[in-house]
Amino acid sequence: MRQTGETVSPMSNEGRNLYVIEHITAALLKLMQKQNLNEISISQICAEAGVGRASFYRNFESKEAVISRHLKTLLDNWWMEAIKKPDFNLVEAIFDHYYEHRDLCIMLYKQGLAHLSLNSIKEACGPKPEQTNIVAYTTAYFSYGLYGWIEEWFKRGMQETPKEMAELWEKAQQNNSK
Repeated sequence: MRQTGETVSPMSNEGRNLYVIEHITAALLKLMQKQNLNEISISQICAEAGVGRASFYRNFESKEAVISRHLKTLLDNWWMEAIKKPDFNLVEAIFDHYYEHRDLCIMLYKQGLAHLSLNSIKEACGPKPEQTNIVAYTTAYFSYGLYGWIEEWFKRGMQETPKEMAELWEKAQQNNSK
């Protein structure tokens, strides 16, 4: 079972660790609203989070790792909800996810960290080592192509709705098959 604030006792080691992770993440994201990631020190993050440096390094190897873990958590939570929908459309659902977190996505893009979003997309729907070559190449085409669309959407200020983006994607796929 995945650990969340609802599934672990706050007094357990897991509960304390979850507390530390959540506070470090919140602190970093708050600091990033005013500073670039490369200007933020681990000490600043720990002071803002109210935790020690040892707690940071016990859970993360870098500042980017904090963001990557946060993006993965957001994507995992989204996936668990998205697949329950009866009218599930993968492409539209992915655009919905990034639209819901657009402030974070645009901040990451502006700080030159959009590649972290690509990594989360590749992890979610990209190629896996156990796949056959054709399946791996197809999923690579899909995930990298979708990321290209999402990155350009970030760049342009995410003006279209997720539904409009999914419709544009579908039109492009139809044009490519002609």
